[in-house]
Amino acid sequence: MTIKLYDTNPYDRSFKAVVQTCGKAGLSGAGDDAPVLFAVTLDQTLFFPEEGGQSPDTGVLTPRLSNANKPSVSVLDVQIEGEEIVHYCDRPIEPGSEITGRIDWDHRFDKMQQHTGEHIVSGLVNKYYGYSNVGFHLSNDTVTMDYDRELTAEQISRLELLANQAIWENLPVTAWYPPAEELKTLRYRSKIDLAEGVRLVKIDGVDLCACCAPHVSSTAQVGLLKIVDYRRYKGGMRLWIKCGGRALEDYGMLHDQTAAISAELSAPRDALLEPVVRAGREIEALKTELAAANAALLQSKILSIPSDQQDVTLFEPGMNDVKILRDALNELAAARSGYCCVFFDCSISESEVQTERAAADRSAAPVWRYICASTGSDCRAWNEDLKKAFTVRGGGKESMVQGSVTASQEDLSAWLSSRDKE
Repeated sequence: MTIKLYDTNPYDRSFKAVVQTCGKAGLSGAGDDAPVLFAVTLDQTLFFPEEGGQSPDTGVLTPRLSNANKPSVSVLDVQIEGEEIVHYCDRPIEPGSEITGRIDWDHRFDKMQQHTGEHIVSGLVNKYYGYSNVGFHLSNDTVTMDYDRELTAEQISRLELLANQAIWENLPVTAWYPPAEELKTLRYRSKIDLAEGVRLVKIDGVDLCACCAPHVSSTAQVGLLKIVDYRRYKGGMRLWIKCGGRALEDYGMLHDQTAAISAELSAPRDALLEPVVRAGREIEALKTELAAANAALLQSKILSIPSDQQDVTLFEPGMNDVKILRDALNELAAARSGYCCVFFDCSISESEVQTERAAADRSAAPVWRYICASTGSDCRAWNEDLKKAFTVRGGGKESMVQGSVTASQEDLSAWLSSRDKE
């Protein structure tokens, strides 16, 4: 049974231990080229495993007698298997070896801040509204909490203020395993019923909850808590939070974006909403005008097409209004038995954009969206022929197909011309 040093020493960053077992654990990812991992158990560990909705610690193990070229092995994952905590490492360690383990402290402290913040919010939700936390997830970049009842925007705003007031009060955070008799007398939050081996985490006046994870020793070390999003979820409410370093990073990102928008709009940072809304309305008005102009231009092109021409192809690289184009094709197809198609909304393909060649070579093949309609021919056959000649994604039914094709206008025109001659 692995001794859980993180239970009593959450602020320790390194520890001594003895390797109990080590064996191959399989591949670290998909594919034959993925490196093999090794499952290592120790007599004791500071590494917190994936448990209670929280992702595991990472770090290194260094054997006392280590290879000078490779002195440490990386701990990439940590899991509980029975009564053992298994460290999944990138290289093996000889059983019986004495090691020094070192956790990634920044990673650990970040999780301690987030998890303690979750306790504060969930404790307050239960204290003031009587709702229960029925779900929790803490990953390297996301913290979510699910509650069994809905919360209003006003309640969520109040919870955020109360949570930060609890942080400012620098309340102690303690964790312990109460004896069975003491446990019976305590009222605490828990998602599952346990009769023994229950570890409780207490925040004075805020929360008492069964929990297995490391936490900060006082609420002040959470630093700051921000509820960044919320929405209805499975009859209740899901909240997203950021605490401490994550909240600071999030504020920095928003600060920089706000400053950039302020400069772009020549408006003060504390009064950006009105100019942003106004700019949005102006853009929508311009889009409406552009759509009307494009429709008129397209109609003019259609009127210039000879009435006895059965196959019609239009190239509209700058247009992206699918409704206008589809209506125009339906009008053309209604009077013709051939294929009426339009290639539009031309852009450089994502694969080309990501290459240096595309940046230097403007002849890189573009991506066109297309629609093909017909009342007298099967558009699916036309689409299959297109797929044989170019890279195509799309399909449809007999009367109309649509999708995207990677090709130059010259190559598409040549293909259409050769097809007409068949």
